[in-house]
Amino acid sequence: MKKKIVMIPLSILFLIIAVCCFGLLYLAWQFTFPAKAVTTFSEISEPMLTRAEYVEPTQPTEPPTEETETETETEPETVPEGPYYMSLDMNQVASYHNSNPEVVGWVKVAGTVINYPIMQKMEDNNYYVDHSWNGAWNHAGAIFADWRCRLENSDNTLVYGHNMGNGSMFHAIKNYKSAAWGNSHKYIEVATLQHRYLYRVFSCNVLYGEVGAKFEYWNFIEMNRTDYRNFVNSIINTATVFYGDARHLPRVNDNKFITLQTCNSGANDGIRCVVFAYLVEER
Repeated sequence: MKKKIVMIPLSILFLIIAVCCFGLLYLAWQFTFPAKAVTTFSEISEPMLTRAEYVEPTQPTEPPTEETETETETEPETVPEGPYYMSLDMNQVASYHNSNPEVVGWVKVAGTVINYPIMQKMEDNNYYVDHSWNGAWNHAGAIFADWRCRLENSDNTLVYGHNMGNGSMFHAIKNYKSAAWGNSHKYIEVATLQHRYLYRVFSCNVLYGEVGAKFEYWNFIEMNRTDYRNFVNSIINTATVFYGDARHLPRVNDNKFITLQTCNSGANDGIRCVVFAYLVEER
């Protein structure tokens, strides 16, 4: 009888110790393997691409077609002399769009590796931060348009891409900080399912790209006359290299802009390299 009386409290004690050990193991697991942080996007005022260091991405994969053959890598083409020749094919955009309806266009800067489909996921500027054009997870992400924009209609379309350490994605747009390089790569080609567009770069700006910046360039999408003046004046006043002539910029409601953004890979992760270009031709 005495033995039974002694065993009952011992059993309770062992049970308490077991529960405590389980709790400590659970807490240790939580702190050792924290959940991935998820950033949210504000429709009004939160810019994209806060991560600065990415390496070794994979390139977009050609969707299967009857005419697709094994391709070999070639050197980036050079920009021809004289009138600019627009080389993007809308059939290529359609081919990718048929494989993934979230392909809304294509962007190319001749003489660089920038030659990628433009993705857009409605009400979501996070998905293509770490997914490739075909939806596969990829830390290089994809080139994607801000969901608030429309390539065909918006006054200004924002297009984001990572600054990859191996030179891919939007790494090359940082070269616009060199006037000599920028003057030999003046044009940005864009194609959609309906049209081809040619934009001329007029400014490269290294800007603070977080909420609270003096120039929240990412919120200039649809612009009235006052917005337009503020947009252009802010670009000129903050330009790292200004390629344009302010006297000859498009008048209000006469044209469209495209804005390419990537991380600047500096000590401050909030700094962005931003290239502004205006439309010079539409076909």
